[in-house]
Amino acid sequence: MKIAVFSFDFDRTFGTGNIAYEYCFALYKKGIDFVLFLPDIPGDGRSTNREDLPFKVKYILPKPILSFRESRGQKLFFWQWYIWQYFKIIDLSEFSLVHCLFEYPLSFMVARCAKKNNLPFIMGAQGTYAITPLAQWPAKYLLKWSYNQAKEIIVPSQFTKDKIKEYSKEDYNIFIIHNGIDFSKFANQLDMADLKNKYANHEILLTVGKLISRKGHDLVIQALAKLKDRYPNIKYLIIGDGKKESFLKKMTEDLQLTNQVEFLGRIEHDNIMKYFYLCDIYVHTPKFSRDLKFEGFGLVYLEAGACGKPVIAADAGGIRDAIVDGQTGLIAKNEDIDDISNKISQLLDDDNLRRKMGEAGREYAKQHNWSIIIDKFIDKYKKYSL
Repeated sequence: MKIAVFSFDFDRTFGTGNIAYEYCFALYKKGIDFVLFLPDIPGDGRSTNREDLPFKVKYILPKPILSFRESRGQKLFFWQWYIWQYFKIIDLSEFSLVHCLFEYPLSFMVARCAKKNNLPFIMGAQGTYAITPLAQWPAKYLLKWSYNQAKEIIVPSQFTKDKIKEYSKEDYNIFIIHNGIDFSKFANQLDMADLKNKYANHEILLTVGKLISRKGHDLVIQALAKLKDRYPNIKYLIIGDGKKESFLKKMTEDLQLTNQVEFLGRIEHDNIMKYFYLCDIYVHTPKFSRDLKFEGFGLVYLEAGACGKPVIAADAGGIRDAIVDGQTGLIAKNEDIDDISNKISQLLDDDNLRRKMGEAGREYAKQHNWSIIIDKFIDKYKKYSL
């Protein structure tokens, strides 16, 4: 059994890249023979993290075309370029199965390659781009064709599964496998002295993620405005960068929260763990937007849980697969600033509840260790491999 694994990202500072990274290492540790296919983008660390890896990687995929899905004015240009790039056929004759970790547009190319090589095809579908193309022409036809080629479509949450069925109006063979974490990395001793000294006597809230609308940073900032008088030592740390950074910083200034909110920018994944251990509450309140952008799961909730931290989320996307409401954390009403504020107060006022939820979160995260999760994928490989 030899597997061809495809991804458009391998950078651990991004959600999809982190999933691909941990997935491949888990597969390698299980002794599975595979080759990882990535885009060939010299100098772009997002997709081609060319470190020394113990498994084989082929950097031959075209650059991911994300812009044409968002820019109406340039859609025709990007569509023409997309056609030229993504009709490329790769020789996969040495493999027994093809697995595309993520959805559109890469899945279309990979499904074609699998079909031309007469190989079984498994497709991953995480969140936004498992759905949004289904509301666009001509993307919906290409994505639906990709779905139809798959022996199974693997999604991380019931929400993603339901939305695929709702917008495709098809009854595909969809199977839920949660995303995982490498739990062993959260047992390492970290030097926290500098951070603890810097933020001594502060209640720390933390969010990690791209500064984009659907991540909901603005909701936490507005909730914080309701809390700053009651908790004068509260600090909200934001890790990540993105196109909404200026907007969020202006909101912070307008609400007179510059002493409470810190934008830390992009931080390497291994260093982010220190902030998980530092915080009192991990709060991340994503949205399900009108343009169908959403969180398919929420890996950061597991990472916070692995560090023994309670979490607060908003009831949007696949959050309920990543959090056990009332046990590992609290789920606020979608885009309800008052409810988010109340949930933060509930945890800040109850040390015992924070500790109890942190312990439950750690146990839930342990159940999602990649050494456990990867076996579910391997079972699929054994089922369908030629």
